[in-house]
Amino acid sequence: MLVFTMSLPVVTFLLTYAISLSMGLMQYPFYFLSVSIEAKPASCFGSFGLSLTCLVAPVLAFVRSKNVEKLALDVPDKVKSDRALLLNERALKCAILAGLGGHGVASFQSKSEVPECGDAKWIVGVHLLWAGLFFGCGCLYCFISHRIDRLVPDLGTPGERKARAMFAYGTVAQFFLLMFVLPGLYMAVGAGTNDDGTVDCSSGGCWVIVVMSGFEITLLVTFMSTYVTFLEEFRGMQLVLNVLHTDRAWSLHERDHSVMQQTAGVEIPGSAADVNYT
Repeated sequence: MLVFTMSLPVVTFLLTYAISLSMGLMQYPFYFLSVSIEAKPASCFGSFGLSLTCLVAPVLAFVRSKNVEKLALDVPDKVKSDRALLLNERALKCAILAGLGGHGVASFQSKSEVPECGDAKWIVGVHLLWAGLFFGCGCLYCFISHRIDRLVPDLGTPGERKARAMFAYGTVAQFFLLMFVLPGLYMAVGAGTNDDGTVDCSSGGCWVIVVMSGFEITLLVTFMSTYVTFLEEFRGMQLVLNVLHTDRAWSLHERDHSVMQQTAGVEIPGSAADVNYT
């Protein structure tokens, strides 16, 4: 599942960029991720791949949070242990919100003009809000994962911990550049628009937009690469869905009640033969 989560967005955007560039759906200087998925047929592949990624990634974050919780409880320093548990909870919330933001980006494409309903600039506004949630919470998840490493020394290998530190500081720097420095530089150069609505590149504003497009791509790669560093922790793990009934101590996963009784340490009424699973 971890390999699938990391390879899916890569394959998705390679495909959407290839389709959009070959069909002339992307125009200089706008090479943003969102532009590559705003027109059909690229939007079909982009929405499907991005939504599926944002569904699976929070599940992986949940599995990882349980491993962090187990190791954090073993930290001798109570202050560090409690701090790690708090950060672990916040990291999971960030992963869930980032997934929600990704679904919003996939659902609200960034085109401001839709032939069926005319001018729809509000869609661009909603798209940007979802994008901010996606990138902001994704970067926070990456950085909090590094903060947890400093409190729980047994998480991952030394190489993975160094990689998480590099990704954490890399996301912070790129996010700051993308959200504040480059937009400010774009406004400073005084880039305007032509009569047909296209960007006037005579002032040099176009190269700023190209750089912003590049940073958006590398920012996605950087914070998603944090999941790769969980590989060693996930070895030997299996995700199992266990459905428990609310008024009886039986489970659809553990059909043998003797096993349930031993593992849960509770007295289970009746025997396995008394339960009808049909």
